Amino acid sequence: MTGKTNDLLFLHAIMSLKSKIASRILSSQLASVTREKKVFNLDSATSAGILWEIDQKESFDLIENELINAGIKTVGLCYSPLKKVVIPDDIKGFTRKQTTWSEIPKTDLAQDFIEQKFDILIDLTGQKHLPIIYLTALSEAAFKIGYAGQSVNYFDLNIEFSQQPETDQLAKQILYYLKRINKTTIE
Repeated sequence: MTGKTNDLLFLHAIMSLKSKIASRILSSQLASVTREKKVFNLDSATSAGILWEIDQKESFDLIENELINAGIKTVGLCYSPLKKVVIPDDIKGFTRKQTTWSEIPKTDLAQDFIEQKFDILIDLTGQKHLPIIYLTALSEAAFKIGYAGQSVNYFDLNIEFSQQPETDQLAKQILYYLKRINKTTIE
């Protein structure tokens, strides 16, 4: 084997170990999560949390504007998987640098987000990064919606796609369902 192959095998082993540690931490914390599951739509919800990544600002703005127009108080939490990215001051968010070695968020912002009892939690990220999966799983939101992809599904409503959707597609589908779910009549 070449040195490059050995490096790749070592990197894969480290990533696998990190993932296993994070999964164990998450599993142990999930036991203490108490949330009352309830289906909400744009007419019945009063609060929503939105998880998004730094390159998804346009889709975040679309969802946030729809929610605000529906009279729903929103809180967005942005994540950047890059350590060196600086989150602008006008955005609530954190970077990979603000996570533990096993990528568990270690910021007050993340903990505050988890503890808020939102009516709706919207995940625009497609569950590609462990800190987002962690926040989604532990959130005390009553109704969680998003795309789980290959991740463990912690959503009450998982939006299905045949392959990883573009964020704008996911945002439009989430809004589609939030406008129609639990309606007595379909427009």
